[in-house]
Amino acid sequence: MTQKNTFEDVLLEPRFMEKSYKEAMLLTQDVANYFELENKSLSEESINVGPSVTYASETMRVSTCLMQIMSWFLVQKAVDNGEITPQQASEPPYRLGAFDICLAEVDTENGILPEQFVIYLNKAQNLYRQVARMDHMRYGNSEAINTVHNMLDQLKKDNNE
Repeated sequence: MTQKNTFEDVLLEPRFMEKSYKEAMLLTQDVANYFELENKSLSEESINVGPSVTYASETMRVSTCLMQIMSWFLVQKAVDNGEITPQQASEPPYRLGAFDICLAEVDTENGILPEQFVIYLNKAQNLYRQVARMDHMRYGNSEAINTVHNMLDQLKKDNNE
């Protein structure tokens, strides 16, 4: 008799979840502080329209990425506190989203984006990938999951047939 995995079987280690949540909070605070300081200095300078549009769109990307990450962690805390069920949390509105926006390739070598911003962009994208893996571990496939997961799942399925 094969035992089917339940939600409880695939829970992530609580200490790892808390550490990742704190990392996400710290990164979000650091980025917010950076944006505040950077916006003050940018408003005092004259910037060409092209680079400023690029910078503005990339700040939106980082903001979206961090918002998705923090939202996911808050949903997990709601599950842990019994405020919503694991089944509710596994529904698309509660899953990690905006994969195509958060993990799009960004040309960081063209010199348009400030060096510190590129560091924050990379950190946000790496943290998003980590959370996408956690989402996959808890709830299985999603559109937000890296296609590598989808290919691995397909290989497993093919091997079982």
